[in-house]
Amino acid sequence: MIGIVLAAHGPLPEALLESADMILGDTENIFPLKLMPGDSLEGLIDRMRDAVQAAESGQGVLVLLDLFGGTPSNAAALISQQVEGVHAVSGVNVPMLLETLLARQTAEDVQALADTATSSGTQGIVNVVKAFQQYQARKQEADSSSS
Repeated sequence: MIGIVLAAHGPLPEALLESADMILGDTENIFPLKLMPGDSLEGLIDRMRDAVQAAESGQGVLVLLDLFGGTPSNAAALISQQVEGVHAVSGVNVPMLLETLLARQTAEDVQALADTATSSGTQGIVNVVKAFQQYQARKQEADSSSS
């Protein structure tokens, strides 16, 4: 199974993992990694390298990140250049995490899983009010055409 490292600022990684566990049940081979005030880039790189090693089961590791260009992202970029089979995607959200956890059961490889994470994270961003208004308009149109 492709390993996952969930790296972000503050308590976000643990909160995302707790939400995923609540929805999907206990997850396995996923390692939350938080950056706290006072943590250094060098220290985070060391901890991320350890998490990547723990997550690696021979199929690669996907690092899901909160913010492109932030310290966790910079650490992941460096590690992805040093360790084969490590891919990273920023902008982690709950839809991305859930779809990635489900898709890794059948993912061809870590690159395909990174692509799934990217597309599901983007598709999970929805303007709820606009979507509801569009739904109402379609419903009204269907109701008037059936009368």
